[in-house]
Amino acid sequence: MVLAIMAVTVLAAQDTLVVDLRSAAARAVAASPVVAAAVGAVRQPWGIRAEVSWPFPDNPVLEYGRVRRRTGLSTALDREWSVSQELEVAGQWVFRRSAAGALIRSAEARVDDARRLVGLEVRRAYAALAVDERRAALTDSAAVFAERLAVFARRQFDAGESNRLEWNAAVIEAARARSAAERARAGAQAAAADLARLLALPADTALRTAGLPAMPDVSWPSDSVLLAMAEARRPDLEAARAAREGAARFVTATRLSRVPNLTVTALGGREAGTDNLLGVAVGVRVPLFHRQQAGLGAARAADAAAVAGEVAALRGVRTEVLSAAARFARTRAAEQRFASDVLRAATENVALTERALAEGEVSVSDVLVLRGAAVAAQLEYLEVMGEVAGAWFELAAALAVEPDGLPGLLRGGN
Repeated sequence: MVLAIMAVTVLAAQDTLVVDLRSAAARAVAASPVVAAAVGAVRQPWGIRAEVSWPFPDNPVLEYGRVRRRTGLSTALDREWSVSQELEVAGQWVFRRSAAGALIRSAEARVDDARRLVGLEVRRAYAALAVDERRAALTDSAAVFAERLAVFARRQFDAGESNRLEWNAAVIEAARARSAAERARAGAQAAAADLARLLALPADTALRTAGLPAMPDVSWPSDSVLLAMAEARRPDLEAARAAREGAARFVTATRLSRVPNLTVTALGGREAGTDNLLGVAVGVRVPLFHRQQAGLGAARAADAAAVAGEVAALRGVRTEVLSAAARFARTRAAEQRFASDVLRAATENVALTERALAEGEVSVSDVLVLRGAAVAAQLEYLEVMGEVAGAWFELAAALAVEPDGLPGLLRGGN
């Protein structure tokens, strides 16, 4: 983990920190207070297990007494002591220990789930910043060109080669493009601040991403395969199962507490200063008035809640998997269509309009229309790219696997 944190390297001057996706996720998990809280929560079931590891429902009782006894004209001191301990004879402690072990497994699975959720959150933030960085660069380039076009339109108007309508249109477009560039820059700064928060970096850190990795080409034979993988791998589902198991065993332990416990006492003393006493007493604690009514009711309520929690967790896992799979398949297809057709044509039009304007082959109004459509297509592609990256991360998280391990997992599942 330390090496992963150190992998966040400085690749540019002026204190600009450039992070890649893998090192950002590792650092966020290591610095997350949510993960730290989940790790701390494991101590509670460990404490419960340590307390119920013996068949003793309570601590031993030590007693010592002194009695002054007068007989006629003589006085004697009697001393007595006793040690008593209550013992469970029905095996309740075995079930409590087993229940505590199940709760430990549940808490440890919650730690893994916290890491999974934090990883998903930071990857979403990383993708948002990567897209916003490209959007800011694209809109700034469009604003620079629009400002150059406004200057060119003014020269044409002054030379009598165009009318005021085209000049005004160019001025309006330049102002709108610069406004869009400033808003995009503000969005990128906000996204960088959000990622810096997750990485526990100072607020004034200049943060940039190393870009998004290539999207994987993955397929699966059916949604049922994905559901089976998720049900076998998801830590939150494992935590719910272990919690239900522990709750059921606590019910059994509480029910067995109705069986009378044995009390063993060792006693001794000294009477009249001459007679030494030593003996053993055996008793039974009879559950006559207090028969674990409240404890059994609480245990059964906790068991019902644990069963319902497992059902809800299973439904949630299935919904997440199906939703993420459908979203990834659709957005991936849209991204590939954009990349192969729309983005190529839009990029060509951006270059062609600049060349055509320089050669005087098109008017200012034609340039505004053609280049505006091309830039809009490029911006839409960025939106699609952000959506497919988010769907990729969500599908990986739904299957409890690292994003770069998703292709291998699905190939193995096929």
